[in-house]
Amino acid sequence: MNTRIPTIIFLILLLIGCKPMLYNPVGVWKLSSVINSSDVYANRSSLIPEKVESNMVLILENNGHFTSNGNLCNGNWKETMEKKSVGKYYYKKNPDNIFRLETNECPGIGGDHHFILKDRKLELYYPSVTGYRIQIFEKVSNE
Repeated sequence: MNTRIPTIIFLILLLIGCKPMLYNPVGVWKLSSVINSSDVYANRSSLIPEKVESNMVLILENNGHFTSNGNLCNGNWKETMEKKSVGKYYYKKNPDNIFRLETNECPGIGGDHHFILKDRKLELYYPSVTGYRIQIFEKVSNE
């Protein structure tokens, strides 16, 4: 009985301490694959990512701001640019653990960009009424 209470307290503290790591997107993310599907009825799990060679990175800062050398308005990952895409991102408590991404360059559609952290990757969803447009990033640095 005496050892159960400290064990329970330890487990609770461990779970509380690990939760922020699950939802911490801060760092440098490099584009590794894309999904473009015109099937509006497809499930995300049925879509297979296509590996790409790209220099596009997404840098998520601790203060809720981001920068990217890719065009986040239209999702063009083939051409990186010197003028960076900038904006802010935030997490609103929701059952799907979705982060919102708002770009300064394309007002009006910024609220429709969102990303999730899944399997140690960041999946960035672009607004689309004709299917899926997803860019998948892998973390290259925690800075």
